[in-house]
Amino acid sequence: MRSPAPVVILYNDYTTWTEQERREADALAEHLANELAALGHRVAIARFWKDVRPALAPFDPEEWIVFNWCEGVEGEIDGDARVCAEMDAMGYTYTGNPPYALRLSVQKHRVKRFLQRYGIPTPPGRGFRSPDEVNERTWNPAWFPAIVKPVSQHCSVAVTREAVVHDLEALRARVAYVIETVKEPALAERFIVGREINVGIWGNGRPQVLPLREIDFSRLSNPYHHIVTWESKWVPNSFDWQAMPVITQPVISESLRQRIHEVSLRTYRVFRCRDYARVDLRVDAEENVWVVDVNPNPDITPSGGFIGACNTAGYTYGEAISRIIRMAVARHNRQRTLRQRVLALAA
Repeated sequence: MRSPAPVVILYNDYTTWTEQERREADALAEHLANELAALGHRVAIARFWKDVRPALAPFDPEEWIVFNWCEGVEGEIDGDARVCAEMDAMGYTYTGNPPYALRLSVQKHRVKRFLQRYGIPTPPGRGFRSPDEVNERTWNPAWFPAIVKPVSQHCSVAVTREAVVHDLEALRARVAYVIETVKEPALAERFIVGREINVGIWGNGRPQVLPLREIDFSRLSNPYHHIVTWESKWVPNSFDWQAMPVITQPVISESLRQRIHEVSLRTYRVFRCRDYARVDLRVDAEENVWVVDVNPNPDITPSGGFIGACNTAGYTYGEAISRIIRMAVARHNRQRTLRQRVLALAA
């Protein structure tokens, strides 16, 4: 039986991190290294700030697989895509999505147009570069209520309960708030009142849907407050953090489950995702399914939603990551075989 592939755990630093945050990142990398080593992998850890090349220089790209844990780069909107492009140029095989999918996902207005082009249901909306653009000609009143968020930020940046608006004046004010606060354009789209489902998907060729996860909004009586806010994700012991637990086995009819799977897998494929990604959906009262976000670089820490879905499917943390690494190994082996054939033909 072939030994598991040697793995470099690659993650990056931020100058804005506190020492506590840096220690936490280092501890997560060590934890993953121990999990993979227990499964037989030879493991190394490489940390970088912006330039990935010196961090990877000691590792032969013909031998090592890179577990890519770069979720972003300080000061760069699409820094994770840039890092992947550099690894491609250096000849490394790495886990996760290629630059194309990462760059596409970071611009939500492009994501919306892309989904519409391929007939994937997504709420109608548009981007605004200035609050002065918000008027009766640019916004369809049938799209109210609407939710407003930054066009390129993930992690619910600037998403509070005030993000849901009901008229042009409030829409104009919220667009102004996003532009002033985050320093980038805003995306406004029709707010789908209903359930929020997170769909983890992994695999290539025949990708598989992991067990669904639902945000439990039952403690919030106002349906327009049924949104995943910044506080619900990142501020422990806040009201939203406590009020929005995750349902790991949501009650869903078989017909709705089939629609969720079909829409999510179509989204995964048209984005040309590979290895793993997450698709976020809203489901309205008529059980129509709407794609509201595509994340080809989701949180993959032990406490993150993607690994939570893997756990529900029966995988430990190490087993889930090792499975993703094997997907990259298969790609590495195909590329090596192709190179050998090309060299043989040229000889």
